[in-house]
Amino acid sequence: MFGALFGIIAGIVMFPFLMLTAIMMGMPPDSISLARGMSISYSNDNNYNIIIGIAAHLLTSAIAGTIFGFVTSKANRLRITGIRKGIGEGIVWSIIIFVIFYILTTISMVQPNLLKIIDQVNPKQNSEPNQLMVVQQQILPLYSFGFIAHLVF
Repeated sequence: MFGALFGIIAGIVMFPFLMLTAIMMGMPPDSISLARGMSISYSNDNNYNIIIGIAAHLLTSAIAGTIFGFVTSKANRLRITGIRKGIGEGIVWSIIIFVIFYILTTISMVQPNLLKIIDQVNPKQNSEPNQLMVVQQQILPLYSFGFIAHLVF
């Protein structure tokens, strides 16, 4: 119960990082949530897709928090007994979450829709090789900033 709550809180606190990442890529702040929502819904309504993307982010945050809370409370070796141990286990868990959730969802959900968002933001830049090059150039900041955000929260 508390794991899910704290996972959602961490997910909410991460939204400024998601917005900064999109801005660093030269896109509107809600682009990453929009791309995630576009991959889940069949709607062409961007507002609806943003809400779906935010909900998906918070759901994965709740799941990650629940798993962390469950494992650390049930496994005696992983039971958090002090601040140092809690921070250490939190950092290890954030790296695991980054690899399992962030990288996989970014590759499968966000990246394919970034081209569509770039086309919506700047229709003049409609040549496919140009868009692909822009997305490829921005992938390193997307992953590196995402990794930092996961370590912090």
